Amino acid sequence: MTLNDIKKAALQLMFANYSDDLTDENVDEISNEEYTQYLVNMNASINRCLGRIESANVLPLKTISITPATAKESTSSDTFSRYDLKTLAIDFLSLSRIAKECGCEYKSSVKYNVEGTVVVLEPLKEGEQYIVVYRRRPARISIGAVSSTTVDVPDNIAEIIPYYIKADLFEEDEPNLALQARNIFESLLTQLVVDESDGIPGGVVNVWGGGLQ
Repeated sequence: MTLNDIKKAALQLMFANYSDDLTDENVDEISNEEYTQYLVNMNASINRCLGRIESANVLPLKTISITPATAKESTSSDTFSRYDLKTLAIDFLSLSRIAKECGCEYKSSVKYNVEGTVVVLEPLKEGEQYIVVYRRRPARISIGAVSSTTVDVPDNIAEIIPYYIKADLFEEDEPNLALQARNIFESLLTQLVVDESDGIPGGVVNVWGGGLQ
């Protein structure tokens, strides 16, 4: 979902009583001062929202594979191997679990030690691989990002960002409306918490279809 989609939805929430049709608008070209005074701060607000999303454990889990070939690029010995997960996955945030495949055998979880972002595991043999299941950090957007920029979260999560923007930017001007929007955002966010047994997020109310409020 693009910044254009998210910002227009936020404006519709913030100015619910206005009759302006923003469907075909590009937010980068809007000149209405009532809108632009908020639009100028929306990229920073979206980044704050991404931080909240990151901490809420709602993003689908990701995986990377570690093979004997990967081991050659790590710190290894006959008794252990060290892998820097931040090097293997630049969006690595924290570890969920590590599985192991060996031929027809699959272990959903194996023992490991952690040293910062480095994981210590038993050395792999030929034909074996580790599958690292991890939580990721969504990429932040630049303050000058254009409206066509895609936000680095799934659409079902991006759909609730307008509520955060309204709460964040209305905090001083409309504190009651801001509190209402914050409560809606947090309630929807709770519905998205990932079940780490399968990494599949829950459902979410669609705030785009039946009228924003």
